[in-house]
Amino acid sequence: MGRTPSARAEADPVVGLAQWLRSLRRQAGLTYQQMAHRTGAAGFAPATFWRAARGTTVPRWAVVEAFVTACGGDPGQARGRWTAAAERRREVPAGPGGRREEPVLGPEFIHTPAQLLQAMRAMRLDAGGPSLRELEDRARFHGVTLLPHSTVGAVLRGERMPSKTLLLHFVAACGVSRAPIGVWEDAWDRADAYRRWARSRTRSARHGAHRAAGDAQPPVRAA
Repeated sequence: MGRTPSARAEADPVVGLAQWLRSLRRQAGLTYQQMAHRTGAAGFAPATFWRAARGTTVPRWAVVEAFVTACGGDPGQARGRWTAAAERRREVPAGPGGRREEPVLGPEFIHTPAQLLQAMRAMRLDAGGPSLRELEDRARFHGVTLLPHSTVGAVLRGERMPSKTLLLHFVAACGVSRAPIGVWEDAWDRADAYRRWARSRTRSARHGAHRAAGDAQPPVRAA
């Protein structure tokens, strides 16, 4: 039997810090955009706060302090949690490659499937991290869901690109209203065009490699 989220938080203070930050935001009833406005001169972007609450890395103390202050939390408690998380992360070696994640872009700037995926993950977290079953229920009409949890799960794991219809219902289920639905349709069109272009380029490269390999074969002499 797997461990519960609370058990994982106790075992990993990095996860615990992220869960605590997310709970503060839910209690305050704020979006990341609203939190960014509250930080004033600190000038932290909404995506910075979103990454801080993911639990995949330890944010800088200045980010945590601004996050907690915007939500009306206790800076002293935040400092203790952050210190424990930072000490824990120093004990754990970095993963291979240490690749940095792409920044989360607004729909009007999305051009690739990877950028679209990042935006979908961000809006789900911004909506409070609803489970796949919750999203499935939110898009259920007359007993039929337009967001099957297995399909949405595969999309969010990066195993497949969403259909345009699924994307639009996902946006609605997450309660995203900062951009008109047409902007998301355009974002999907650009990402799909990029996907088809990348696929055709890969096919052309493979075809060229096969042809070059064939040309490299020595001529066969007649017996």
